[in-house]
Amino acid sequence: MNYKEFGYKSEETYFKDFYKTLLETNRTPQFFVNWEKVYANLEKYLDEISLLNGLVIIKEKDKRFKHLEHILKKYPKTHAVIPFLVATREQNFNLLMIDAEGNITYKNINFSQSKIEDILDFCKKTKIIEMLGTIKDLYTYLLGVEVGSDTNARKNRSGAIFEDLTLKALLKAGIDARKATGKNKFGIRNKKSDILIYKKGKIFAYVEVNFFNELGSKPLETAQSYIKLQEDATANKMKFIWITDGPAWKTGKTARESAFSQINYIFNLKLARKLIPKLINK
Repeated sequence: MNYKEFGYKSEETYFKDFYKTLLETNRTPQFFVNWEKVYANLEKYLDEISLLNGLVIIKEKDKRFKHLEHILKKYPKTHAVIPFLVATREQNFNLLMIDAEGNITYKNINFSQSKIEDILDFCKKTKIIEMLGTIKDLYTYLLGVEVGSDTNARKNRSGAIFEDLTLKALLKAGIDARKATGKNKFGIRNKKSDILIYKKGKIFAYVEVNFFNELGSKPLETAQSYIKLQEDATANKMKFIWITDGPAWKTGKTARESAFSQINYIFNLKLARKLIPKLINK
């Protein structure tokens, strides 16, 4: 780290400031659920959900099964909703089947092509028939399923939130920062950076952005890969800046500082806002 450029007496004093100003979390209210996506996924099938919703008021299991068969035959578009009832969006997959003797076979089910009998058998064996008799409203049930499925996207959403937060912070600090596009690749690895910083209308620095909540090998692996990116940026006569943050950096400091020492410009969000303008204007 080129700490002297920013008035620090030693690398140790710089990292002391770095660790002291790390963000505790990047979980904004938008982190938890992408409601726009959740509602959009359901709105595609509102008519089909409404048709299947009639099943929840049928108390007898056999009658519910018969009515489901009727709906599937008369309204083929309802087939696509069945996988959602067991929290998957896959419309075509293989099932592992084991009979009473332990014999193993595979059965393909494609909800746009399979026979009604196969789809009904799927509903039986996955207990969908029973489930439909325990809920009051299918749309509400599927809304919960979609919210649960959306939590799988939190990791990607977490990175996007911090990248957006970083871009806004740099702009607020008076830095000409822009989100990179596919056209802004550099180096022999043809890498697209997260953010570009401009000076007098020309690209000044490539910026990589990430946030680490948990300790693991990923932060150090990332540091090692960024040493190579820095070489590419330097070959392009550009600066390479790494803006990283999160509580994971507070542990294993010695190993991390060893990797950090090989990267010229590494900041957390607070230091980026404070020090990057000095780098640009010197």
